[in-house]
Amino acid sequence: MNVSHILTRSMVSVGVNETVLKAAKLMVQNNIGLLVVTETGLNLVGVISERDIIRMIASGDRLETPVGKVCTRNVVTIRADSDVAEAAKAMNKHGIRHVVVVDDHKTPTGVVSMRDLVGERATLTAILRSDEKEVFHGAD
Repeated sequence: MNVSHILTRSMVSVGVNETVLKAAKLMVQNNIGLLVVTETGLNLVGVISERDIIRMIASGDRLETPVGKVCTRNVVTIRADSDVAEAAKAMNKHGIRHVVVVDDHKTPTGVVSMRDLVGERATLTAILRSDEKEVFHGAD
């Protein structure tokens, strides 16, 4: 099963120069825990998560701080035609709960969350099948 099959929400993004307060409000309005940070249209700069905002507040920064100063810039991405098992493995490997879906030009088109993966029975089955294939191919 491809990642495109579990993309159920529209991607929500925030501009790199917007405030962290605006980012937090967007998260609340959309009931999500991560925003894609962009500049000049949809050029991927990074992501900002609930955890990023908590760390920023704990360090004493103000909510008027630009998103670009606190966002995570080393973004884990995946293509929409990738297998859902690849998304799950990327999250596990990097200890994250979201991966950004990009097109051939590295333009962000969506976000897959851990919730998306575990919310679909077919997704879990596909992940298990992928792991079984690796086990059997590794035994050759």
